[in-house]
Amino acid sequence: MKYFSIDYRSPPSGMGQIIDTSLSPMIGDKYNYILIDYGTNPHEDPSYVMTKYFYSEQAEEEGWAGPIIREIIQFLRDQGVTHVYDSELSYEYDGSDDGMFPLERWTEIMMSYL
Repeated sequence: MKYFSIDYRSPPSGMGQIIDTSLSPMIGDKYNYILIDYGTNPHEDPSYVMTKYFYSEQAEEEGWAGPIIREIIQFLRDQGVTHVYDSELSYEYDGSDDGMFPLERWTEIMMSYL
């Protein structure tokens, strides 16, 4: 399974990571994940095999990914992501105990905030 895991910790953890469960979690000393981040300070995180950065002054000012969520969702689709792990949303939607949402359901929820 390939899923996007939302990370609610403070920076530098980014917005979250794309995790492919069919791959080894580490390559050498790097996480074998794609880090997703956004804001006005583009950077590569050397802890990950790849960083996908979405530049947005508006997202930085608003403090959330709403202004660029469509681009993020499209990137997730392009990467073959099928699910999103979002522990915070699991308390509010679908009564999900495990925090895992199909990508399209998570997309519907995110778009409802716009």
